[in-house]
Amino acid sequence: MNRPYLNTLLTIVPLILAGCGPYTHTVRQVPHARQEKELLLNESTISLAAGKHYRTGRLHTFLYGKHYRDAWAAPVPVRVLDLKREKGGLTPVKQGGSRQTLNLWLADSAGREYVLRSVDKEPAVGLPESLRASYIAFIARDATSATHPYAALTLPPMARAIGIYHTRPELVYMPHSQDLGEFRDTFAGMVAMLERRPDGDQSDAPWFGSAENVKSTRSMLEDRFRDNDTEVDAEFFLRSRLFDMLLGDWSRHEGNWRWAEFGLEKGVKYKAVPRDRDNVFYKLNDALVPMLFMATKQKEHFRTFRGSIRNVEALNRSGRNLDELLLAELPRETWIQEARTIKALLTDEVIENAFRELPDTIYALTADRIIEKLKSRRGQLLRVAEAYYESLSREVDIVGSDKHEEFAVEFLNEGRVEVKAYKLKDGAREKAVFRRVFDPEETKQLNIYGEDRFLFSGEGASQIRIRVFGGAGEDRYAIREGLGTKGKVHIHDSTYGNVYPDGGKAKVRKNNNPPVQTLDAKGMLLKYYLD
Repeated sequence: MNRPYLNTLLTIVPLILAGCGPYTHTVRQVPHARQEKELLLNESTISLAAGKHYRTGRLHTFLYGKHYRDAWAAPVPVRVLDLKREKGGLTPVKQGGSRQTLNLWLADSAGREYVLRSVDKEPAVGLPESLRASYIAFIARDATSATHPYAALTLPPMARAIGIYHTRPELVYMPHSQDLGEFRDTFAGMVAMLERRPDGDQSDAPWFGSAENVKSTRSMLEDRFRDNDTEVDAEFFLRSRLFDMLLGDWSRHEGNWRWAEFGLEKGVKYKAVPRDRDNVFYKLNDALVPMLFMATKQKEHFRTFRGSIRNVEALNRSGRNLDELLLAELPRETWIQEARTIKALLTDEVIENAFRELPDTIYALTADRIIEKLKSRRGQLLRVAEAYYESLSREVDIVGSDKHEEFAVEFLNEGRVEVKAYKLKDGAREKAVFRRVFDPEETKQLNIYGEDRFLFSGEGASQIRIRVFGGAGEDRYAIREGLGTKGKVHIHDSTYGNVYPDGGKAKVRKNNNPPVQTLDAKGMLLKYYLD
């Protein structure tokens, strides 16, 4: 079946059924207070299923997939949240923003913030209001059954074992309590994950690095692009990203990270804090309709968690923008070493114990098969690391900052190219901020974005195409006499105050109205999905 036909079929059929219904939905498991008393096991525990509506008939399951329906529909004991006593007392602050998850922000008496995140999801919020009770909305919501409702509980022990930061979700039930105030109608009767928000002062939270300030991706990138005294711990980020691949987490866009800030002698260093692990151990492609949908390749990054890791480019699509920026300096050897470290630290015992964090019923239903697949994927991690390294290395972006810098490009033997970037102070090199040697067997093109000075030297002939994008200021380009750069160096800049190489050593394209993304920090930010 060809792809255009599939696209048409999967578009028309839901539209035909769109008027059917209405299909109502709530992420609250106990909409009415009177039901709550019947389900309480005692004052502190209640027995609930996170999504009993995902248990469907045989025909629906045949067409749309078994997914994790049994886990969603299984009642489990859940701790009842008492806002007056929890964490010394929590006060609701505001409803948070999210694509599909219902969030309530809470604060303790010291101002530390927590978030209550609904276990069930509401993806239909992205549809026009007229369709939110339609069959289309029903199918969008039903796809939530492809996610494991309690997967997040298994991740902290594994993250600790490999030495990366993590959230610490706790499974709770938010009762019909007057303590919710104005938020009662929205959040009362909801099974949720309660966790500390990775934001602001986390000096008492070692799982966030005990950082005195945790920032958003927007704030981190603003600092990174504006000031070359800002560093990002690329190796630490790489370890988190390899862990993502191991878990099959295909949703690692910019909004799913926070950044722990640490002071340096001059400037700051950021270390990655992953959050929002809603799509680990994803199980989609197990029935007719999901298979047809995946065959259209409209959402190719929706990856089913299998024993083998397939198509790492698709798996990492949502995270690629950050990967291209933050991992550009790391050579192959670092990727291999980080993969080996994870393999060594994530032992069978660590994995098996991590899944004991699941409720007993859910462990019995789901743990064995996931553990088996996770161990199999662990054995493939070196191959996966090298495959993704090679994908990122084909075309590499080297991005400077708004501050003064020099980019020194040296052509080595065998067509290799070394790029070094230096912070300048009063025209002199103060410190190196980037260094990597590129091999033409791996890299076909380098894109350098920066300001001030670009120097080309060496004895070899370039086999790698190099494109340089000068910033908004006045820039100087110099190419050593006799260097074999013909056809390989392309300079993109304006006519204003720049000094270009003579003698046709580079192709110069002058443009006084360049794309804003090539000019400065503010423009660079437009490339990213930011909260």
